[in-house]
Amino acid sequence: MKPGRADVATTVTGFEMAGLDGQEGSVTMSGHRISNGTIRRMKALRSWGFTVVAVATAIGLAAPAYADPDTDFDNQIAGYGIYGPHDYNPYLAKIVCHRLGQGVDPDAAASAHFLANNLPRGTTQVQAYQFLGSAISIYCPDLAPKLQNIPAR
Repeated sequence: MKPGRADVATTVTGFEMAGLDGQEGSVTMSGHRISNGTIRRMKALRSWGFTVVAVATAIGLAAPAYADPDTDFDNQIAGYGIYGPHDYNPYLAKIVCHRLGQGVDPDAAASAHFLANNLPRGTTQVQAYQFLGSAISIYCPDLAPKLQNIPAR
């Protein structure tokens, strides 16, 4: 007990406190008042902590805003009956885009011929052009004019 403060009574075992504010109750070692068995500050921190965890979880579990172009490509060509390993077909599509963009294949017919040689046996010419059209639409849409006026072979 501090000298000159007769209005405050403190016991070592219970940390009971009666002060000028008229409130009675236990006090923790850090001086926070305990009311009805809970500590107000801890209650506020607990609800704040829950809010932070909930927001972090929501952000972490949110779906990305973009789709995987390789999966989109595989799904599209599967609709044409063209199947193969997940990484091979998108890789082949990117090669075709590079060949068309660099002028290795002067036109879509040359690219379709390249594809016919590299797609699984039994792939039709129509499927090769469908593969080419899908590759251009997903990986290199700037080369879409190359699909116009396809020369006959």
